[in-house]
Amino acid sequence: MNNNEFNNNVYPSPNQNMGNGYTQQPTQPQPMQQPTQQPQMNTGYTQQPVQNLNNNYTNLTPDKKGNKNIKKIILIIIALLVVGGVAFAGYKFLFKDKNTNKDFDINATTSFFLQDADSKYALFNEDGKQLTEFIYTYAGSFVNGTTKVKVDDQEGIINTSGKMIVPLGKYKYITQEGGLYSVSEDTEESYNKYLIDGSGKILYDLDDVDVDSFIGVDTFLILDFDEENKYTVINYQGKELVSFPKVDDDEVEDPSTNEEDGHISVFYNNKNWIFNNNTGKQIASFDSELHYCVNNVSDDENIITLNSCVSWFQSQDKTYYKFIKDGKLYDKTNECDKVTLNSGNLFCHKEYDEYLLDSNLNVGIKTYGKAYSNAKDSYVMESTTEDYAVEFYQNGKITKSVSCRDLKETGYTKSDIYILNTHFNKACGTESGTNEYYKANGEKLVDKSFSRAEPFDSNDLAKVSEDKTNYYMIDKTGKQIGNTYSNISSWGGYYIITSNNLKGIMNKEGKEIIPPTYSKVEVSTHKERAFAVLKTDDNKYIVYDLDKNKEMFKTDSYPGMNYEHYITTTSNGKTQYYTYDGKMFYEK
Repeated sequence: MNNNEFNNNVYPSPNQNMGNGYTQQPTQPQPMQQPTQQPQMNTGYTQQPVQNLNNNYTNLTPDKKGNKNIKKIILIIIALLVVGGVAFAGYKFLFKDKNTNKDFDINATTSFFLQDADSKYALFNEDGKQLTEFIYTYAGSFVNGTTKVKVDDQEGIINTSGKMIVPLGKYKYITQEGGLYSVSEDTEESYNKYLIDGSGKILYDLDDVDVDSFIGVDTFLILDFDEENKYTVINYQGKELVSFPKVDDDEVEDPSTNEEDGHISVFYNNKNWIFNNNTGKQIASFDSELHYCVNNVSDDENIITLNSCVSWFQSQDKTYYKFIKDGKLYDKTNECDKVTLNSGNLFCHKEYDEYLLDSNLNVGIKTYGKAYSNAKDSYVMESTTEDYAVEFYQNGKITKSVSCRDLKETGYTKSDIYILNTHFNKACGTESGTNEYYKANGEKLVDKSFSRAEPFDSNDLAKVSEDKTNYYMIDKTGKQIGNTYSNISSWGGYYIITSNNLKGIMNKEGKEIIPPTYSKVEVSTHKERAFAVLKTDDNKYIVYDLDKNKEMFKTDSYPGMNYEHYITTTSNGKTQYYTYDGKMFYEK
């Protein structure tokens, strides 16, 4: 999560009503380039976390005619730009099983549309196979494996294999609604409305039922049943998450929701519900006068932090915090001003200080001025009794003190190895400005000092230099990995190496996959695979698959590696499309 004061990563705005009860689909955007997200060198240290208030709150309020209008949280134009960017390119990735993990992305797909010179769309897959002809005048974004398409004024639903799930023209109007579809049969005899799933199965007759969906949210809907006088929240599969009766009280606001990390909160009539939206499992429910938004979820999903939240037009004098651990709700209001989650650790903030919560959820060590790892009772801090000395603690007790040194980094580290700076001292036999690695028990990792030393990265390697000119990597035993170079930088789990002003690539085992013979080297990642772009001395470009250790293709122009489904290049005034396995499959 970013360090903004508010985390508004859901962008609801009013549906654009066409007068027939259906939402206007956004105009099909052209493919957009997204800058490749280059992972930075993982330093392993995290400074004091900043609480990200999550106010991505959606609230439904009836107007005087009884119709539902979705209140805005942020500017509509920002919401539409975000939705537009996702609608065609769908720049998200699916890494894990959608039924078990929050990383499930309902917009992930291995199929995509391309547009020809006549502005018609055809469907392709990531193997470069063309699945349909260029016949569609409109093609939406895939949501849970299906999307709406049009041929002139006829609408239908297609799946990622190119099969028509709902034939063109079967329904007069089709609108994507939170992973599902609202449809209508508009004939001279009747005007029937239904909610259907991606297989075309009718889930609900929408006579006397309003469907409330949210721009930018494809994972759930709220159904407003007028005759039955109730609200029902359903997920993108049509599974009912919760249903509750309407309260005939002007002071009771309509249901509000928020979504974060595959989890949603629902609030109505002083009741909060928290769900895993991918599985439909209810995590917790509790009474409260305030809506609590899901703020952050740990990687293993065992910890969920919550903060009280309000809509854009409201304000609150104080923000309150709760958290869920292993399915149980906790409130530390009496001990902490707020509780936050960072790198799997819970932090208690009190006044201007920050403390770790221990395994029993008791307020533990004050984090300021300390370096600490996953072992919450193991940490390092500068001595309070001796200048330029560092103390190592195990189980809350000092196990070793090292003189003539201070901490290079404070905060959380994924490794249990710490870097100490040395100070000149004859008695200690140390020089000023060098760096040493120490284990958590206070023993040296390696009996050597470095002029430059970085924390261990995600590969459990650290970049070091003994002379500030030549660099190499060491592992957690202190052993040198690979050769020595004039510079090393980490990208996507690999290392760009520099020698004689030329660049190459080394893997985490220290092997030179690509010798340093290129004028420019870039590394990018795509769906957990790593690729390199190599610039040759004759200004050509080579696209290289690092994981398979092979050259894919060579091109005269700089390749576009920032699309989810394909790579683009330009040749003789035409755009060429390549798969991520190096096959050219389309040109226009």
